[in-house]
Amino acid sequence: MASASAAARLCILTCRRAPLLQQIPRAPRILKQSPTNAQRSFNTSTIQWARQKEQEGEEEGDDFAPVQLKEMEASFEKSLTPEGMRQLDALAKENGFNSIDAYLDNVLDYTPGWASEDRALADDLMKDDKGERPNKQSFWFDEEDPETNTEELDEFDEDDITSMAHGKLDEIREMRNYARLAVWELPLLSKLAKPFTPPAEGEVLRWRYTSYMGESHPAEKKVVVQFAPRDLKLTPVQTEKLKKLAGPRYNPETKLIKMSSESFEHPAQNKRYLSNLIDDLIAAAKDPKDTFEDIPLDLRHHQITKKPRFPKEWRLTADRISQLAEIRQQEALADMKKAEAGQLVDGVKMIEDFQMKKALEEEKKQQAAELVAVPIKSSGGNRARR
Repeated sequence: MASASAAARLCILTCRRAPLLQQIPRAPRILKQSPTNAQRSFNTSTIQWARQKEQEGEEEGDDFAPVQLKEMEASFEKSLTPEGMRQLDALAKENGFNSIDAYLDNVLDYTPGWASEDRALADDLMKDDKGERPNKQSFWFDEEDPETNTEELDEFDEDDITSMAHGKLDEIREMRNYARLAVWELPLLSKLAKPFTPPAEGEVLRWRYTSYMGESHPAEKKVVVQFAPRDLKLTPVQTEKLKKLAGPRYNPETKLIKMSSESFEHPAQNKRYLSNLIDDLIAAAKDPKDTFEDIPLDLRHHQITKKPRFPKEWRLTADRISQLAEIRQQEALADMKKAEAGQLVDGVKMIEDFQMKKALEEEKKQQAAELVAVPIKSSGGNRARR
């Protein structure tokens, strides 16, 4: 049976070695010369632009599109029929071969010039399939990763800065752009400023959103709401029931209920969910069937930590300042009386006297050690004399 690859290789080599058709020279056109051309001055240089166009046309006609082996194999397999296979095998037997594969291999091997071209074609196909072999002499070659790209780039001609320098330059450009915006554009935002108006009596919900200045972030969808139960105009029983329904979301220190939601993709959906949840809580708190009066308010979820405060007794008031001045004056008079009687101890003088005594003691010990130390004579010399 014939293989598609051998037939396709033979077709490619045949296309490569096909002789170029000789083009019939075009008949020159006789154009009627205009009066301006008739008065042209004599020149020995040849007219080259017409010839250049003719050569360009010839070159365009001589170019052949690259032949793709894989596409030829696919088309050969599609057009292959059992009758065609039998004809190819019969052709091989007529030439003394058992199969068409052996016949094609013989043609490729013994036809002058085709064997080398076939090997070159096989090498090109191998390069296309497996890629170029890595250059082991390259600086970028790594034995642990032999598939590393070892293609050597052009040498650096010192005519440009490095890629890191380009990155730093882009960073500087970006910062300068923001600086220009801060100087020239941000002051214009003062025209859009609106005076602050405190929330009205009916606006009891405080919403909080998260934005990352145009960047996508998973925390952007989160919405937080806070409200005080006392602002909902409920009765004391309904207010206590609402606190019990809120559970750990109620803060006894700030007396606020805080809830958040990030279950949906968009902030508007999460806000709508929280709004419906608050409506359900208020409706449940107003339900007179069960007021939860027999259930105490559970505050174990919140641990109140006492913050240390500055004692009132230590504050420097005018009376405290005058009192401290009198105490300091009395202590100064007492020190003067002790100094006159010789009862006041000078700490600096005591330390200096102690250091002097310690230095004298160490000096005496060193002198005594030098007097006691006597060199020991060895008895080996006396025995040798005897």
